[in-house]
Amino acid sequence: MIRGIYTAAMGMLLDMSKVDTTANNLANIETVGYKKDKLIYRAYQDRAIYALPDRRRPIGNLTYSAVLDDVFLDTSQGVIQQTGNLLDLAIDSDGYFALQGENNIYYTRAGNFKLDTQGYIVNPDGLRLLDENGQSIQFQDGYSIDQDGYIKDSFNNIITRLGLYTFENSSGLRKIGYTLFVPTDESGEAVAAENFRILSGYIELSNVNALVEMTKLIEAQRHFEISQKVVVVEDEVLAKLTSQVGSLR
Repeated sequence: MIRGIYTAAMGMLLDMSKVDTTANNLANIETVGYKKDKLIYRAYQDRAIYALPDRRRPIGNLTYSAVLDDVFLDTSQGVIQQTGNLLDLAIDSDGYFALQGENNIYYTRAGNFKLDTQGYIVNPDGLRLLDENGQSIQFQDGYSIDQDGYIKDSFNNIITRLGLYTFENSSGLRKIGYTLFVPTDESGEAVAAENFRILSGYIELSNVNALVEMTKLIEAQRHFEISQKVVVVEDEVLAKLTSQVGSLR
């Protein structure tokens, strides 16, 4: 009985994680460049089971429960939408823009940029976009950005080129906030991207599918309710057995 309560309670904890993660994904469905989170589970308390009657021949393992092992970053590309704004940039391939933070460089797929008061290209939080030399980019009237990431003046002279970077395992990036990422040992260090296509006047939307996430949310809520009922029933049966044992003379 105790094992049944424990197993059901572990299932409820997993369902709570599913609900929280799915709700967060849905809340950011309109966030430009947002990458959804997925959960990874692992078996917990595996025990070997044996064939009867001698119990000497193992026939497999029995898993009593599962636990949350890690949060997986889904880096698949979102839908690209046209905006007509020259400073809106979408990466139609692998790659990340580099942004200068106060003490760090952040990477992002969110290309909804604008100009600050000094004419530098910045993201909505004011972090400056960096070129391939790691320098902030000033953007003047008449400038344009081509598909190769080159920034050119009105005479088609190259001013600089956007810095685009890739990672050996982008799913291993650590998310900062909603659309910023920093490298980890799992992701590997940033490497300059070689083959990419920049779309000026476009943005990459969130890669969250509302229908899929809503289905996950409903499934997690229903499973939580079922597990909750199991706990209640197991508790009632245990209380009844305890009462009966106590009445024996």
